[in-house]
Amino acid sequence: MAAPLPDEPHLITFDTYGTLIDWDTALRAYVGALFVRKGVGLDVSSFYRDWYYGHALPAVSGPFVPYRELLTTTLRTALAAADVPLDADDGRDFGDAMAAARPFPDAVDTLARLARHVPLATISNSEHDIIRESSRLLGDPFTYVFTGEDVRAYKPDAALFELVLEKAGVRPRETVHVAQSQYVDLPRSVPMGIPTIWINRHGQTLADGTPAPTLELPDLTRLPSVLGFSAKGEE
Repeated sequence: MAAPLPDEPHLITFDTYGTLIDWDTALRAYVGALFVRKGVGLDVSSFYRDWYYGHALPAVSGPFVPYRELLTTTLRTALAAADVPLDADDGRDFGDAMAAARPFPDAVDTLARLARHVPLATISNSEHDIIRESSRLLGDPFTYVFTGEDVRAYKPDAALFELVLEKAGVRPRETVHVAQSQYVDLPRSVPMGIPTIWINRHGQTLADGTPAPTLELPDLTRLPSVLGFSAKGEE
């Protein structure tokens, strides 16, 4: 069973991409523009799903490579699997599209409100030159910023969670983890005893074997009140 929410969290950790930053829209747009340049008639949404679930997601559990390299390599592999002729530069700026992705409309205000009460952290499957730009777009609300680059491993490996708990000096039950991914976040944070809020923006069904979160929300709008901050003059 998932750990209950603490009365007063000492730290709130966030997954960034898919939770705070709308990277799906940005990366789909990148793929769409690539297909236009190449004159490819493939369905962008179908290809994007094949890339993410068939190539990118398995890669984060494989041998560590820098995230920009992971993006480039998995995209090129997906293109080749779809019989799309490759050019030398295909995918080399995929990481730039990720860095430039915009925040969800509810993200900046929610983070600013929470940061007035409790330290915030992001633990991200990315690298620092990508997350740096994303953090700027979010208003630089984070006390702690850690990426796979710091531990040479990606979630669902435990290393990023262990690092942020150690650096912040908090115990799992004193923390709240907020994340959209049922594939790389929930399978690690819930078993570690970290109270976890699943931001289910796409109305997904929890996959068999995925541990249930402490709470499920459709977006970030109610997050401050759920954590008890509306009672302190926030709403």
